[in-house]
Formats: sequence, C-alpha cells, structure tokens
Amino acid sequence: MTGATEPGAADPDRPGGTAGLTLESIRAATGAEAVWCPDTAVPVAGVVAADLMSDVLVDARPGFVLVTGLVNVQVIRTAAIADLAAVVFARGKAVPPEVVDLARQMRVPIFASRESLFGAAGRLYAALGVGPAEPGRRRQA
Repeated sequence: MTGATEPGAADPDRPGGTAGLTLESIRAATGAEAVWCPDTAVPVAGVVAADLMSDVLVDARPGFVLVTGLVNVQVIRTAAIADLAAVVFARGKAVPPEVVDLARQMRVPIFASRESLFGAAGRLYAALGVGPAEPGRRRQA
C-alpha cells in the first residue's frame, strides 16, 4: 500500500475519514491515560496496531498512532523513526520510567490504555469511520 487514497485507507477528504481526529479523540476512544503528551490537539492521520516493530515500519505512515502491547524503548525509537503522532500502550501495562524519559527526549506522546490490543484497535477503527477493506487486502486505517 502506498498512500491514504488506496482502498481501505483512511482518507481525510472523504466523509468519515480522519479529518478532525486528534490525539485527544484517540485518548478518549481508548479510555487511555496521557502518560506524556504536551499537545492533545495534534492531528492524527491513521492508526497501526502491532507488537512487531518491523510491521510498524512497513505499515505505518507519518502522523499515524501506534497501538501496541509491547512496552519498551524500542517502541519509542520506532515511533520516532516512522514519524508517528503517538503511541498507545494497550493491555494495562505499566510504562517504565526509561520509556517515559525517552518519549520526552524524542517528543513522542504516549498513552496507556487498559483495553486489549484488539479492543483499542477496534475502538480506533470505529473512530476513524473507514469502510471495510477489500478481500485479501491489508487494512490501512
């Protein structure tokens, strides 16, 4: 997939696209606590949910939010490399101080949600308002 206009991608110009979706709406949809987030008005281009950081590097686009159950510094480094808008840590896991410190240094907002990875991703999928993916295609939301 190469862009936001492909089938199944979030299209901010389409009704129900990501226009107006912000970090605050991501936080609210997942019931997350803002662990570190200097500006909740940052726009969000889409969402990627994964525990494998190699999948994030393949599937994410700049401005996406990552939802993951993996809680370590590699997640923050991956988010910074991929120019992601934020990270939502799922499954109610505690965020270690070294992860928070690196997030601040690299300016990657982070949230912690008690939702499962599946639940958080599903809530964000619904918030994005995108239609079903074509059969056999990877979903970009």
